Amino acid sequence: MSITRRSVLSGGVLGVAGAAVGLGWPREAVAKPRASRGPGDEHRGPVVVASANGLGAVERAFGMIGGGADPADAVVAGVALVEDDADDISVGYGGLPNEDGVIQLDASVMHGPTHKSG
Repeated sequence: MSITRRSVLSGGVLGVAGAAVGLGWPREAVAKPRASRGPGDEHRGPVVVASANGLGAVERAFGMIGGGADPADAVVAGVALVEDDADDISVGYGGLPNEDGVIQLDASVMHGPTHKSG
């Protein structure tokens, strides 16, 4: 069986959908809603989402955020787990080239409060 962009995207969508309904999602990675503080208060706490290969990244990032770390630093630290894994062929060190045989960067991060990105 060959790996195509469609199969990777389908797997990612299914991973997120499965997480959304609680199938195999780590309990510590699910933010519990809190009571509203007033009109217009939509914030429910930290949320970290990843495809199935990123559950370790979610656990690390969510734990760091819960410990007071800056969210951007926490997400970068979590993603580093996946990107440094030579056995993960989707991204990072073990990532396969695209259909044209080119290694391609397809990630970015933005820090909400400062709007800095990279």
